[in-house]
Amino acid sequence: MTENNWDYIIVGGGSAGCVLANRLSADLRNSVLLLEAGGPDSSPVVRVPAGEMKAIMSRKYNWTYIAEPDPSRNNRADMWPAGKVLGGGSSINGMMYVRGNRRDYDHWAELGNNGWDYESVLPYFRRAETNENGENKFRGGSGPLSVSNSRAPHLLTDVFVKAGVEIGLPYNPDPNGERQEGIGRIQATQKGGWRHSTSQAYIRPIRGRKNLTIVTDAYCERVIVEGARAIGVTYTHQAYSKTAFARKEVIVSAGAIASPKLLMLSGIGPAAELRDHDIQVMHDLPGVGKNLQEHPGIMMSQHVNVRTLNMEATPLRTIWHGLNFVLRGRGPGTASIGHAAAFVRIDPDSDGPEVQISYAPIVYDFNDGGLTLYNRPAICAAVNVCRPESRGSITLASKNPYAPPRIRHELVGSERDMRLLIEGCRILRRVFNADAFTPYRINERLPGPEVQTEDEWRSFIKRDAFLMYHPAGTCRMGADPLAVVDSRLRVHGIQGLRVVDASVMPILPSANTNAPTIMIAEKASDLILEDGANK
Repeated sequence: MTENNWDYIIVGGGSAGCVLANRLSADLRNSVLLLEAGGPDSSPVVRVPAGEMKAIMSRKYNWTYIAEPDPSRNNRADMWPAGKVLGGGSSINGMMYVRGNRRDYDHWAELGNNGWDYESVLPYFRRAETNENGENKFRGGSGPLSVSNSRAPHLLTDVFVKAGVEIGLPYNPDPNGERQEGIGRIQATQKGGWRHSTSQAYIRPIRGRKNLTIVTDAYCERVIVEGARAIGVTYTHQAYSKTAFARKEVIVSAGAIASPKLLMLSGIGPAAELRDHDIQVMHDLPGVGKNLQEHPGIMMSQHVNVRTLNMEATPLRTIWHGLNFVLRGRGPGTASIGHAAAFVRIDPDSDGPEVQISYAPIVYDFNDGGLTLYNRPAICAAVNVCRPESRGSITLASKNPYAPPRIRHELVGSERDMRLLIEGCRILRRVFNADAFTPYRINERLPGPEVQTEDEWRSFIKRDAFLMYHPAGTCRMGADPLAVVDSRLRVHGIQGLRVVDASVMPILPSANTNAPTIMIAEKASDLILEDGANK
C-alpha cells in the first residue's frame, strides 16, 4: 500500500465507524483508513459516565448543530447534537442500551430491505455484546461491547418499577429479550463503571494493527467520484488538504446529519438543490437528506423526600463519590441517563409499544447558564413516542464544507405524535401517583397538578417538548425512488460507496439509537467483506 491508497476508507469514527474499522481490519490483507473529524476520547469528561452532560454541552465533543425554528413548538430553535470525538455519539450519549422492538426490524424488511428482519439482525446484536447477566438466546456473551447493570442503585428506582406494576404495566426484567413491552431496569454501555463507547470497545483493543490507520481531527470535505464510482476522499488535517484513495470502497459513517451533507457536497443528492449551490451533479438522488426522524420527548418530575443523585455534588460527597468511582467503579459517577424504563402500548390494537418512558433519580435545570443540577431532591422521567410520524430534512446552507447544514423538523407537528405524548404523560402521572410512591412523594414539579385538560397538556408539550437526540433516516435504505442506499447499504447509482450509520434506518426503531446503529455496522461489515471477496 502507498501512503494515500487504501482498500477501505471510513469517514467518521463514531458508533458505526469504529465497529467497521475493527471488523474490516481483522483480515490483515485489508488496509483500512479511519478518518474522524473530532479528537481522541481520552478526557474524563468523555470516559466518566457522570460527565455525559458536560460532554454533550461541549463544543469540543459535540458539533452542536442549530436547527431552523420549529413552528410546532413556538418557533424554538434547538441544538441537534452529534459526536465530535472518537466513538462519536457513543462517547457522549446517555449510555442506555435499548435495541427496539421485534416489529421495528420486521417492518424494515417489509419495506423491501431483505435481511433486516428481526431474526436476521438478532445475531448481530448478540455478536456485538458481552452482557453482565450472561448469554442466552437474545443476549451476547463474548462481544466487544460491555452491557452492564447499573452501578448507581437508588431506592426510588425500584419504587418506580413497583409503581408501574401497581398501575397495570407488566414487569419486564429485560426489554431487549423476548419481549419489549413492560417496565423494568435498564442496562448501560459500561465496563467496570466506565463508559464503554465503540472507541473503547472496538478500537482500543486493536490499536496495534498495522493495517489500520486512524486519523483524528481529520475533516472530510467531499467524496471523490469519477464517472459513477467513488474512488477516494479529500480531507483536511493539521491545516493541510489531503487526498486518500480507496481501492475497494469509501464508507460514509458520519451520522444522520453529516452523512447526507457529505453526499450532497460530493454531488450526490437532489439535482436541483445541488445546482442551486453551484455543485456539479454526479448523481441525482432526490432522497438524500429527506426522511429526517427524531423521537419527540417531554419531561415530567416529582419532588421527593429522600436524597436523589442531583444532591450528591457537595464538596465532601464529591470526594467520597470520586474515590468510590476510581477504586470500585460504583456510585453516582457511573450514573447513566436512564435507570429504568417502561415501554407502553397505548392502543390495544397496536403492533407494539407506542411510548417509551425513561426514568432517573436525578433532575437537571435548564437556565441561562446551561444545564445545571437541580437544587432539591427530585426524580424525573421522559416520555417519548417510539415511532414518530413527523419528518424533516437536512439540506445544504452553501457549498462551503465547513458551513453547518440546514435542519428543518417539526418535532410535534403530527397530531398522532401529540396524542401519544399526552397519553404517555397521563400514564406517567399515574405511576408517580401510585401508592408505592406515597411515602416519598412531596408534589409534582413538572408540569404541575394544574395541567389537566387536553389544551393544557398541549400547551405544556409545545412549550417544553425536546429532542431525544436520536436523529435517523436521512440516507434511508430501500428500492423506491427516494431511497438512498440498497439493502446492502450501497449508494444507489454510485459504485464503491456505502453509507453505514443511523441515517440508513428507514423507520426509527422503538429505542435509543446507539445499540441499533452498532448492529447496523456489525451487519454491514459482513456485507462489505462478502462483496470485497467477490471482486
